Amino acid sequence: MHPNPSPTRHAHARISLERDLLKQLAEPVPARLLLQTLFEWTCIVLLIAAACHFSNIAITLACMLLIATRQHALLALMHEFSHYQFSRRLAWLNDLIGDVLTAFPFFITIHGFRRNHMPHHRHVSTEQDPNWMSSLRKERYRFPKSRTRFFLEMLKHCVGVHTLDDLKGYTLDAGMALDLPRATRIARLVFALALAGLASWFGLWWTLLLYWIVPLATFLMAILYIRDVGEHFGMPAAGFAGSRTVRAGWLERILICQNGVNFHAEHHLFPSVPFFRLAQLHEALIENDEYRRNAVVTQGYLTGLIDEVTGAPDTAGKLRRA
Repeated sequence: MHPNPSPTRHAHARISLERDLLKQLAEPVPARLLLQTLFEWTCIVLLIAAACHFSNIAITLACMLLIATRQHALLALMHEFSHYQFSRRLAWLNDLIGDVLTAFPFFITIHGFRRNHMPHHRHVSTEQDPNWMSSLRKERYRFPKSRTRFFLEMLKHCVGVHTLDDLKGYTLDAGMALDLPRATRIARLVFALALAGLASWFGLWWTLLLYWIVPLATFLMAILYIRDVGEHFGMPAAGFAGSRTVRAGWLERILICQNGVNFHAEHHLFPSVPFFRLAQLHEALIENDEYRRNAVVTQGYLTGLIDEVTGAPDTAGKLRRA
């Protein structure tokens, strides 16, 4: 387990932003969320079309990897819907759109995810945090470990070794697909019937298996593992609510941390700020002395994060004082 995060919970109370700035940063933009969601689906459709057109094994594998990155991008947006970033007034519409476009395709629901996610925000990295406790039961989330061991775990996720266990954990153990409101159950049934009908009518079953299920079961699992570790595990210090921020380069933003998920400490500090303003929030927080003293800001997933979780000397870790 990483250091007890409780000291920085008190620091959290001393983190403040100018009221007008915070109001500006937290203003939801439903159109931006919807357009970003449709953009991710457009990328997936184009990648599937490219793979089918070229019929080359190398291109197919590359397209599968990129599809998995866009699947992860959709899950990041599903998280936004769970925080009512599409509509806080029309909750039913927020959840319906989020379910159809970002949750149902992954066998989960906005309602189920939110029910599991809110205790994580309230009790992060404690015995009351369901995500934390579930992960600690798995050896792959216990750090430090050697570089060889960590890369082996990444490879095992990439080839689907943990897929069934993780899918069971999300859908059943965490309840993201169970005990749902009647409206959600009806919407999920209609979605499943419509998908089955369209796949049968247009002969898309093989395409769905090859270009949705296979990337989901392989590359996406590896991305989720790296992202999960980067958020709360193997930290060199407590950080804010046991959360880490990762400064990622352009390639890592494409492959690992789409739609601002690398600014996880910022999200825990101000969960009302939408994904596309988290980088701006980070820059604003750097001006705060308390943030600079307590934030854990890691330089890259495949550089600084690897050093931290493998117990290497800290070359990233704490944000340097300005």
